[in-house]
Amino acid sequence: MERQQTAAALGFFDGVHRGHRRVIEKAVELAGEGLIPAVFTFTMEKSGPAKKRNAGEITTLEQKKRILQTMGVQKIYAPDFSSFCSLSGEEFVRRILKEEMQVAAVCCGQDFRFGKGAACGAAELQQLCHTFDIECAVLDEVMDEGEAVSSTRVRQAISGGEMEKAQKLLGRLYCLDFPVEHGKALGRKLQFPTINQPIPSGMVLPRLGVYATMARIGGSVYPGVTNIGVRPTVEKGMAPRAETYLIGFSGDLYGKEVPVQFLSFLRPEQKFDSVDILREQIGKDADMAVGIVKKALQADGTML
Repeated sequence: MERQQTAAALGFFDGVHRGHRRVIEKAVELAGEGLIPAVFTFTMEKSGPAKKRNAGEITTLEQKKRILQTMGVQKIYAPDFSSFCSLSGEEFVRRILKEEMQVAAVCCGQDFRFGKGAACGAAELQQLCHTFDIECAVLDEVMDEGEAVSSTRVRQAISGGEMEKAQKLLGRLYCLDFPVEHGKALGRKLQFPTINQPIPSGMVLPRLGVYATMARIGGSVYPGVTNIGVRPTVEKGMAPRAETYLIGFSGDLYGKEVPVQFLSFLRPEQKFDSVDILREQIGKDADMAVGIVKKALQADGTML
């Protein structure tokens, strides 16, 4: 039985920001009624492009897949970079796109590179697609404040704690959804029970500090106060993690992937003179977070 042909967006798509979304939306459009909308991306478990190694990933592969699926993508090809990086440009188009993915149409951004040593770009892709009878669309960059929207700019916003800017560039709220692990129940002792989500190495690290966040659990939205850091008042030598107090929530979330969405940076992480002072500050943080989340939900919620 012959496999159905695809219309594929090509790229790493880390973060799936607004520039990426334009390319992916074009692939869905090209698919129309007769093709399967698809994405070619890759993982970097064994190796990766020099430009992307150690840059700090914005999304995990699983998070990326979930976002792509909500955009209408039906097939996602995500081999490790090491499995195809030695292919020439011609081999990549013939073996990966034409034979493996059965593409009839592809699209990419102007900065797309492929082939051994990233020797080929968008112009070469168009030439090779013509040779193999593949429709090819190269899309212009999406601009924001006179600069192209890019993963680099998104990382800079996240690492700087500028979550409103990250949201604008991403077209959605920045989100951490790592599995919840058991902590030392110190938040519970402070009367503010928290969920602990260690941030894996290799991911971009938000600015250390306290954020107004929210999480959707079981169809309900809960305002949150999230601390990114190492809890200097109560513990030493801990690796950075996201520790979130979900206001009004009670229940067991251990082992679950809870999507914590970031709205605003509230204050830097700091060491308090006593646990009582820390408890008082968390109460103030919670009041601020409730107001910020309420305002966000009342506003245009398309990016929430």
